[in-house]
Amino acid sequence: MRGCRRCGCGAARPASRTATPFTCSFVPRYAKYTIAQLRSLDSALREEVWPELSGGKLPDEGQVERWFWEGLASEAEARILYSSDLEGTAFPESGTYGEHAWSLARLANHERSLLRFVEYSIPGVNAPMLYFGMLFSMFCWHVEDNYMYSVSYLHEGAPKTWYGVSPANASEFDRVFKTRGFPDQVAADPQLLLKKSSMLPPSLLLEEGVPVSRVVQRPGQFVVTLPQAYHAGFSHGANTAEAVNFMLADWLPYARLSMAAYRALRREPVLDIEQLVVQAALDSHSAEVEHEAQDLVAEELRLRRQLRKSGCVEQLMEPKDRLYALGRGPPCFVCGHVCHLSFAQLGVDRSHGTSHSPRTEACLLHAAELAEGAAEGGGPLTLFTRYDDAWLQQLPRRGKYAASATLQPPAEVPRYHSVAALAALAAPKPSGEKLKKQKVRR
Repeated sequence: MRGCRRCGCGAARPASRTATPFTCSFVPRYAKYTIAQLRSLDSALREEVWPELSGGKLPDEGQVERWFWEGLASEAEARILYSSDLEGTAFPESGTYGEHAWSLARLANHERSLLRFVEYSIPGVNAPMLYFGMLFSMFCWHVEDNYMYSVSYLHEGAPKTWYGVSPANASEFDRVFKTRGFPDQVAADPQLLLKKSSMLPPSLLLEEGVPVSRVVQRPGQFVVTLPQAYHAGFSHGANTAEAVNFMLADWLPYARLSMAAYRALRREPVLDIEQLVVQAALDSHSAEVEHEAQDLVAEELRLRRQLRKSGCVEQLMEPKDRLYALGRGPPCFVCGHVCHLSFAQLGVDRSHGTSHSPRTEACLLHAAELAEGAAEGGGPLTLFTRYDDAWLQQLPRRGKYAASATLQPPAEVPRYHSVAALAALAAPKPSGEKLKKQKVRR
């Protein structure tokens, strides 16, 4: 179970009726509740908020939405329970629903989904998660990891209200969040938005000229979110939902944007994008992947040539290194970039799990920062490559699927490394903090 302060109601009606931004403190509470108990808590909360309703009568959707933004936001403190992020699926393994292409247990690994090339399980990303909600249980404004597509299915229970902002307006959402929503909090914590704990009322976004889409999801319905599309919402009562990510080929330009964003924040991303593009290219996935592989290889070879001019030592990774963590590359110690194709380190020791061999890996953009320490010992600057140049040059190959993008690409698509590097170098270094690592099941 996952508790949440200031995201439920248990007090008297507030005097203020103005929709204002508010934040939540999500507190893990590992306790066992039956679905019947959760529904009982939902009923008790509803009776406190609307005591005038009797005989099991339910508030209409407008009443719930108004109270969420006008009443709940003005509470000093309130609590609900939200059983979220539970690994598993409610879709059967077989039969009409279990074998359907839209079964969330199958969707991430669909033939056209690039997520099937991720060779390790990431709960909630390529493996579904379940969510048992109650009145006012919410998901705060956020975008998906690595700007992936997401799909949510409501199995049963009360509706959910969703709000969404188009990828084309993502930068405007960021502006309103920082300047109108939470200016003081963002100044104190620049990564506040990543914590998925802040709610902006749609009225504030509309007031600032940011278009907002709204939909009420009912049992048996899917909601799909687009890459880099901010979304948020809440439940109208007890319900059961399920969600997972997927990626079509038109996601690839947004993958580059996400890489730049992670590097600017010095965070290790959820996905190893380089590994994914390589595996999809080897499968001759699509015309979009062919183009992406061409760009990736060109950037990689350019950076290798630059590093070689410094006189570094070079060697291919050993098989145990290529297979370590199911092929996921190590993160750069400066920007967090996952280094699948190559990385640099001081010395040639690649032993794993031994206390006598501490090492630091860097992406090729930040190899120079390693080189600065070479004079202090630790061995020569070494370039480790997973594939040689000739192998990379033959990687791009004609895709078996023609270009089929329907998603509007970003206005500016960065190169794989150059633009991202500028963003990362411009960001202040965290003092004494280790890179933010994502939970990945290997």
